[in-house]
Amino acid sequence: MIIDRIDNIGRYRNLGGAFAEAAAWLEKTDLKALPCGRAEIAGERAFATLSENRLSREETAFEAHRLYADIQLVLEGKERFLFGTETEILPPNPGTDFYPCRVGRRIGFTLEPGEFAVFLPEEAHAPGIAPEDADSCKKLVVKVRME
Repeated sequence: MIIDRIDNIGRYRNLGGAFAEAAAWLEKTDLKALPCGRAEIAGERAFATLSENRLSREETAFEAHRLYADIQLVLEGKERFLFGTETEILPPNPGTDFYPCRVGRRIGFTLEPGEFAVFLPEEAHAPGIAPEDADSCKKLVVKVRME
């Protein structure tokens, strides 16, 4: 897992897969002008989804992915996340890269506007949690194929 500011996304170009393409797109795109929905970056190798979300006051379910890394970037509001260690990855939802997880330990953090977290394949994470002082956020999730 990586946590940083979007101004530093170029530092992570060498992570492999389509990460360099995703980082270049994030650097050159006016993220505030994006409409909600899917934005193409490099076909199924990298794409983004912008959404406005109501956040949960309860802990959300842990998930992981095997093919894709997630870049989760908060644009407005705040969002709390949990990162899980001692992970047991369960069978996937059919036809998806979404794997429910059980975790032994939880590490929590909150992202504010302009901050992002990268969850690499098989890293368990639980997004969509409300911090004490927010109940919604606008965020961009970039999926980056990491083969």
